[in-house]
Amino acid sequence: MKCSIGAWLALRHGLNPGVIAALLLTTALPGLTAAAWGTPDAAPDSPAPAGALSEPLSATELPATTARSDDQAAGLPRPWIAEWSPAQGGGWQGSKPEATKTASALRRIPDEGDRTLAEAIAPDPEGSALGDRPAAPEPEQSITQPPDPEAVLAPAERSEVFVQAAYLQQGDAGSARLRAGGIYVLSPSVFAGATVDLSTGKAFSDTDQTGLSLSELYLTASPANLSELRFTVGLMDLTSYLDRNSFAKDSLTHFFNPVFQTNPALSAVNVASRPGALVNWTPVDALSLTATAFSSSRDLGSFALDSFAGEVGVRFGNAIVRGTYVTSTDAGRRDGFSEIFSLERGNGQFGPLPGDRETGFGLNAEAFIPNLKLGFFGRYGWYTNQTLGASGQTYSLGVNGLDVLMPGDRLGLGYGRQLSNSDLRQASGGPTPDVWELFYDTQIIDNLRAGVSVQQRNAFSETYLGFRVRYDLMWNPLRRAAE
Repeated sequence: MKCSIGAWLALRHGLNPGVIAALLLTTALPGLTAAAWGTPDAAPDSPAPAGALSEPLSATELPATTARSDDQAAGLPRPWIAEWSPAQGGGWQGSKPEATKTASALRRIPDEGDRTLAEAIAPDPEGSALGDRPAAPEPEQSITQPPDPEAVLAPAERSEVFVQAAYLQQGDAGSARLRAGGIYVLSPSVFAGATVDLSTGKAFSDTDQTGLSLSELYLTASPANLSELRFTVGLMDLTSYLDRNSFAKDSLTHFFNPVFQTNPALSAVNVASRPGALVNWTPVDALSLTATAFSSSRDLGSFALDSFAGEVGVRFGNAIVRGTYVTSTDAGRRDGFSEIFSLERGNGQFGPLPGDRETGFGLNAEAFIPNLKLGFFGRYGWYTNQTLGASGQTYSLGVNGLDVLMPGDRLGLGYGRQLSNSDLRQASGGPTPDVWELFYDTQIIDNLRAGVSVQQRNAFSETYLGFRVRYDLMWNPLRRAAE
């Protein structure tokens, strides 16, 4: 049995290439104007106070970078979602024109990778579960409606800063990360965000660099009268936009093993922190379309729009299905399924090489049973190295129980198989790279969560015990100063 409790590893300092150049961009962001992205005209019968948002940003495609103290389902939330949207976290932030949008601009709540689909599909006390909230009756003329405290805040006063510290141990391998960042709201329809990580180890699903690195530096905007359309440009964590799931995604919320996080067939094709541009369109509550062009390399000196990813998400009542396609080039990571390194390509070379064209396809489904507080998930992935003409497959499935022993806790059981080529594996006599895992996660005190896990891997021949802790802080310094 591989089981040990490691000491906290010393964090290595090493500034990621291109970080200094990227940080310089932050000095220019506050000065950007957004005349074309400004607040739309308020409805005649419901004038919005100065600084209020009539078309607040939703979170369908925004990055999951912020930490939070209110941790019902744990995880890193996307920055913003409109309060009026009852589809909180299932990925469907309704943008129907007929829906009544409140004047309060931005509320910080988690998205689907952080809050559960249970919360996303819970019946809205003022409307349906999918966003068709009926317009509230007009108040009597003699009654003066007090302004919403959130509505009178200027855009910058909605800005937030966060810090997160986390440690994760699996068997004899430990990983630690200190993450800090924030959101600066430039106007009702434009904001900028940044995230910096100081980490060691390989356990974090949304951190593909160790040492000190800039994980995100982006600008997000939405046309004032087309709130269902979002544009993001800059350094983005693509795992926050693609292949999301309420029950199997974040290593600090859900399962410990990476097979239950971002689909391995997509991770092998550079779905990680990458510079590029992204657009998300949610024409109706039950349909979400995402497309992004990005660079296969994180190094700004090697920037090239040589990669593309597209995703279609469809909601059916209490279930969501997503299909994702990615094509990119190997930028030196030389990843893929383990058996690919046995393939000879001539001249004494084996396996993938930088410049190889790779493609990945992923299918992702989740469903929730509200009465039982049970969430189910399943994934399938197919990866191909086009240059070598070799492919591998992966899949996983499982269940999460919510509020099992106490409010806000989570119990999960899953089975999965890492990316693998069955024919090559059988020819080499290697073990089946499958895994089952049982985990439990709960809140210990305010801002502090902890989880434990037991896994069996490689044809159930190896047993791993694990634990994790996570501490989150978040505050609104500009808002407090204004108050």
